[in-house]
Amino acid sequence: MKNLFLAAACASFIGFTSCSTMKNQKENTSVTKTSTFVPGVYKGNIPSGNSKQNVEITFKDDNTFALSETFPGSTTPMSSTGTWKYYKDTNKVILKYSNIADRVTTFSIVNDKTIQMHSGSAWTKETAGTEYNLVRQ
Repeated sequence: MKNLFLAAACASFIGFTSCSTMKNQKENTSVTKTSTFVPGVYKGNIPSGNSKQNVEITFKDDNTFALSETFPGSTTPMSSTGTWKYYKDTNKVILKYSNIADRVTTFSIVNDKTIQMHSGSAWTKETAGTEYNLVRQ
């Protein structure tokens, strides 16, 4: 009988301690991302073959965007427009183009002033790395 009482007391103590520990772990991990997305103008020079491509994107408050890309050897920028959506759970912005069907562009939020461009299509590999960072102006 003593052993049964001792076992029950130990199980209760372990259960209480585990629940308390789990609660603290949940509280500590609930804030995993401190950066949030801030609409505005972002600029940078990203790799394009052996050169750099000038990129400027304006994220407007109405969830529309205007993207301007000047490719190496050109002085005339290519313009694209559409809508954007910020996904807080993945900390990414995804573009939906109004004039390009097969292009996929997402942005990872690095911090409050920097985003990282990930561009690709059905035929190309998605870009990644700090050389694809754009800075808020």
